[in-house]
Amino acid sequence: MAKKLSPSSLGAIIFGAIAVAALIAVISNGAQDSSTNLSLGGAQEIQPVSVVGADLPAFPDSGNDPALGLKAPTLNGLTAGGMPMTIAPSTDNKPMMLVFLAHWCPHCNREIPVLNEWKAQGLVPEDLTVIGITTATQQGQPNYPPSQWLIEKQWPWAAMPDSQAQDAARAFGVTGYPTFVLVGADGLVKYRGSGEKTLDQVNNSVRQALSLA
Repeated sequence: MAKKLSPSSLGAIIFGAIAVAALIAVISNGAQDSSTNLSLGGAQEIQPVSVVGADLPAFPDSGNDPALGLKAPTLNGLTAGGMPMTIAPSTDNKPMMLVFLAHWCPHCNREIPVLNEWKAQGLVPEDLTVIGITTATQQGQPNYPPSQWLIEKQWPWAAMPDSQAQDAARAFGVTGYPTFVLVGADGLVKYRGSGEKTLDQVNNSVRQALSLA
């Protein structure tokens, strides 16, 4: 004859089952979060990005750039530390340059020192805002995580992580890394360039686009 459980024993079993189920749910959610927002040391290397405005056409392999003269979209995202960050063209009536970077890209690794030297020589226009966007982030690839990579490369400007779907890169028509997008004080695209650039190429492109040359 089976032994009848007391009310207290039955309650303990039920409570234990609930606790186990809750623990499984926490572990499951934690695994899902880590796969969606790759993280290290509290930094979220991939963050959600929402786009306001029309996406720019893809950067062409050759010929005229169809994005020139178009209104740049606005990006609403988060820093790697989780602070809200908005990249909105022309809100402060100043030009800005976005630099799309991939931590595993050898061209990006060679380009950041060039940009650092551009700044060190005092060649960056005084009113130009420069922002890096880390995109195409891949755990297990060289120089992961990108937030630490930028520190090690001595990136001197603000930076924002792209989303898993690379919404920021898609919005600006990025097809390779690094990609430079210069937006004028009027919010219109003045220049896009892709690939490694020399210091003179960066400086001349920016000054010509801003009519400073």
